[in-house]
Amino acid sequence: MKKISWIGYLLAISFLFSCVTIHIYFPAEEVRSAADRFVHEVWGERNARPADEPSVTEPVPGPAGGLRLWGLATAWAAQNIDVSTPEIRAIKEAMQRRHESLLPLLEGGRIGIDATGLLAVRDLAGLDLRSRSQAQRLVEEENADRLRLYREIARANDFPDRSGEVQSIFADSWRDQAPSGWYLQDRSGAWRRK
Repeated sequence: MKKISWIGYLLAISFLFSCVTIHIYFPAEEVRSAADRFVHEVWGERNARPADEPSVTEPVPGPAGGLRLWGLATAWAAQNIDVSTPEIRAIKEAMQRRHESLLPLLEGGRIGIDATGLLAVRDLAGLDLRSRSQAQRLVEEENADRLRLYREIARANDFPDRSGEVQSIFADSWRDQAPSGWYLQDRSGAWRRK
């Protein structure tokens, strides 16, 4: 009986020392870094400020961090955001091709970047009917690709229900990397030149 209780104690202690807690979280900083790189690649050197190099951040240990002394450890599930699936590459290429056509409209203030990071028509006055139609079509195509991009990034990285958060992070990147002179819409709906 004494031998069994010692074995039980040893098993309990070895189990305690082998515990690992895995924290799974939405990788906002990794998505932000991927968004900055993606926007920079779509807009190129001419229009966008250089994207920051990806930073390596150490997670802050949680409450169990002090228990390392006892052999307990906390493992953080780091995630390398995948923005290179075939679908994402196809979206990026379409956006890069379209950018040259959007550029005069963005620089002229006819379209701008709204509060959600999508493009919006601001003022098409002075354009003929064909040019207005083309501008509207370009904005619709760009916005459709952006929304597909966010869904695909969320799906490819195993958080398909978080595409709204991906969009919010990308919205900041589109707006932050917009060159001076482009129009940005604030949360109240007012347009301001950057």
